[in-house]
Amino acid sequence: MLGVGVSAINLPKAVELILEAVRTGRKGYIAVTGVHGVSEAQLDSDFRRILNNAFLNTPDGMPMSWVGRLQGFKTMDRVYGPDLMLAVAAASSDTGVRHFLYGGVPGVADALKLSLQTRFPGMVICGTFSPPFRPLNDQEAEELTQSMAACKPDICWLGLVLTKEDASDLIKMAEEDASTVAKEAVPTRSANQAKCVARSFSLGI
Repeated sequence: MLGVGVSAINLPKAVELILEAVRTGRKGYIAVTGVHGVSEAQLDSDFRRILNNAFLNTPDGMPMSWVGRLQGFKTMDRVYGPDLMLAVAAASSDTGVRHFLYGGVPGVADALKLSLQTRFPGMVICGTFSPPFRPLNDQEAEELTQSMAACKPDICWLGLVLTKEDASDLIKMAEEDASTVAKEAVPTRSANQAKCVARSFSLGI
């Protein structure tokens, strides 16, 4: 769509592809993108590259699905971030798939972990990390790297605001230590913020 590759999928298919990626050890990240993201990608080639390099770029918004259906993808449907997380959590419970929650103010990721594991008792959440609202210093980055290596997650869920540079670094690290990175990339025009952020799509992060 307008130079942005949007995956012609629906929620069940997205879950199937994500879990297949985990089973086969495929590395990559997932963007959950709506019309706004596609529009912003027209003005920002770096952001467009991030979307087009995603393992999946899910249609988060009915207009995306409508266009896809008009193009012949009859089963294409909205894949909304919160629904995706809950569906993956349900499908991966009791399978040994390991999840890592990254983002939120201190305590939020831990609260989300408790909420998810209460709802899905068989869900394995191997770690959480709540970064400061600034770039990580060298010590913090090293601690995160070691934590990810020790936890060995299959899926890392991101819910935070970060620069494109930080996003690229985090995605690169997670691709080395996790099979799938799930995130929602949303650009912003604010002079005080980065152009590309990963915004929460998961129960309050």
